[in-house]
Amino acid sequence: MASRRRLTTFDAFTKTVEDARVRTTSGGIVTIVSTIVIILLIISEWIDYRRVVNRPELIVDKTRGERMVINLNITFPTVPCEILTLDVMDVSGEHQSDVVHGIVETRLSPDGAMISTDSLMLNSATDKLIHVDKDYCGPCYGAIPKEQEGTKCCNTCEQVREAYQAVGWAFGDGHGMEQCERENYPQRLKEVENEGCNVAGSLSVNKVVGNFHFAPGKSHTTPSMHVHDLNVYETADVVHTFSHRIHHLSFGQPHPSIKNPLDDVFRTTTERNFNYMYFIKVVSTRFEKLSGSSLDTNQYSVTTHERAIIGGRDEDHPNTMHARGGIPGVFFSYDISPMKVINHEERLKTFASFLIGACAVVGGVLAVAAAIDRGVWEADKALGRKKDL
Repeated sequence: MASRRRLTTFDAFTKTVEDARVRTTSGGIVTIVSTIVIILLIISEWIDYRRVVNRPELIVDKTRGERMVINLNITFPTVPCEILTLDVMDVSGEHQSDVVHGIVETRLSPDGAMISTDSLMLNSATDKLIHVDKDYCGPCYGAIPKEQEGTKCCNTCEQVREAYQAVGWAFGDGHGMEQCERENYPQRLKEVENEGCNVAGSLSVNKVVGNFHFAPGKSHTTPSMHVHDLNVYETADVVHTFSHRIHHLSFGQPHPSIKNPLDDVFRTTTERNFNYMYFIKVVSTRFEKLSGSSLDTNQYSVTTHERAIIGGRDEDHPNTMHARGGIPGVFFSYDISPMKVINHEERLKTFASFLIGACAVVGGVLAVAAAIDRGVWEADKALGRKKDL
């Protein structure tokens, strides 16, 4: 009993007698308002505690020998899929010519409606069966080395095209070549000359400096240059141009915080011989989540350049595959930054900070509410005394 009395002397929260307490209307209003304010402020503290932010950190990228995925979706309203070629090359020496793996080409009507995802299928099984006889040996029209004359046959239109490509000659539309005439290639090429093309899919490339580009005609790479067969593109009755819309272009897996600067970019021209170039700087990026999982991807910045190609086709060598002054098309040249950005997910507050904030809210609001209630009470009493007088 004595010990309890000794503890009583340390009580900082002295109690008033129940009969001495006075309840007022103003006190009730202040209590309700202060309770609402406390609840709202505690909810705000909880939201701040649950908020997650990314803390970026810049380090040197030491990774080597990685592959990188390029996701693309681009529409060319006035270039048919049949004469559009996608090539990839990099400084490591890897060349991917006329890429089709992982890529879907969709033929588009002049008004932009989808026609089909089928190609012209130059060398189909049906075409291969249509020969004069089983011993037929079609000519290559001089597109073979002299030492192979009489031993090499070109039995299909595609084989003639490959022979022309091997010696660096322009192939054209196949008009006057019996193999192509038999397969109706010139006629089918004429039927699609008013079409456009949508190219969508993914490319897997080495994570080194390189480029990928869309250009007309089949491509051919020699030790000294990369050339395209521009014959059909430049001699067509319809004026093809490389106006284009980039619906999407990204490097690596998507992330909600990454904005791709080339998405929904539209460029247009009325000139046949026109070149668009996009110079892209790719920065490796990692997102580390609170759960411990991580996502490795890339973000990029871009600068653009466009120009008309002066001179067009080489008049001195009309049967070759190159063009004087450059190749019309859309070129994406990418460079890899030596730095890497790591985004760490962090909470703005710890749970201890939340508890401290909640206690501060309760104590502060109650202290202010008590002062307001006391002031209202004193003012009410003073008004009551004046009224009595």
